[in-house]
Amino acid sequence: MGISTKRGDAGFTSTLSGKRVPKHHIITEAVGAVDEANSLLGLARASVKEKKIKRIILQIQKHLFTIGAELSLSGSNSRKIRKKIGIDDLRWVERLVDEMEDALSLPPGFVAFGQEITSSQLDVARTGIRKVERIVVRMHSEGYIENSFLVKYLNRISDLLFLLAAYEEKSENERKGISLANLTVHLNDSFFRRWFVLGTAIIVSLVIAIFLLLLFHKPSTNVSTDVIKHMENMHSPTGSLSSGK
Repeated sequence: MGISTKRGDAGFTSTLSGKRVPKHHIITEAVGAVDEANSLLGLARASVKEKKIKRIILQIQKHLFTIGAELSLSGSNSRKIRKKIGIDDLRWVERLVDEMEDALSLPPGFVAFGQEITSSQLDVARTGIRKVERIVVRMHSEGYIENSFLVKYLNRISDLLFLLAAYEEKSENERKGISLANLTVHLNDSFFRRWFVLGTAIIVSLVIAIFLLLLFHKPSTNVSTDVIKHMENMHSPTGSLSSGK
């Protein structure tokens, strides 16, 4: 299918469920705001140098794709959504917020970003997330969505982006004095948990099997009769080798 379908020329577009809605519909507004926030995050990720922060931003972008799908299928089609933002996603962000706060030790008050381009881009992305949050809160109040974790997640993400922007706002020497070694970069979603549990179970089973083999295996004491006789002849006086002449 080509990029231009010309189906939106009349001011209508299709949701993921196939329903045609006007482009000013709240669902379209929400999905468009998510798209905008994702683009802003991509711009910020392109300028960030710290690899851990890049991976955090990329994970948020992946979550935004999930959020966009959930919003596009909101309403009567909510049961068709296979993946939603849940408690694991929320806890991941909350851990990052706590860890970044401990690492930065920011003084209270407002921060006017603009000293560094990267920090400003992260701050702009934060405002994009805030825009998504406002629309999602409205959709939740009007009964379009029931996922309470979604609003909480967006709220925490804006906090996290503020902290990341504050980190990028610092000078290079200041950033060298801030350790990000303990940041919870990876999200322990169900897919990776299942493979981790399966891999651990396999390794433990192999270790137990090897241990049992070593425990119950006894060296064979059955020596053939010929070998025993040969050994007796070797040690007997008559069994000595005669010198050949």
